[in-house]
Amino acid sequence: MEKKPRKISEKQIKIVAVVIIVVIVVSILLWGMVPGKTYDVSEVLSNQEKFNGKEVNIIGIVEGWEGSSNNFSLVDSFYSSLGINITHTRVFPENFGNNETVIITGIFFSDNKHIESQKIQIGCPSKY
Repeated sequence: MEKKPRKISEKQIKIVAVVIIVVIVVSILLWGMVPGKTYDVSEVLSNQEKFNGKEVNIIGIVEGWEGSSNNFSLVDSFYSSLGINITHTRVFPENFGNNETVIITGIFFSDNKHIESQKIQIGCPSKY
């Protein structure tokens, strides 16, 4: 006695297609997110030994950037007197400029309160 192959209904095909589309969309959205915890400038400066020589994600406001320069300051969102010097030698994202809220991913050096940036993300994430 032979088993008859099971037919897949049109409804089942639609459900599988929707699930695949949702997985793809979620994957694309998560791809651009910054991994790990994001710190404020004040958090990094108050724990410099902890972050020294390590990769850090830090959020703040851009100040002192002149269009062709690779250097600028990232100041704390709440304490504008606190800042970290940033060097970014890669391509800057569109809409980058002074007074923008950004997340910098890079290596922090406590001796001169400096980050060598590897990535800049413009905008404030909904949760960090």
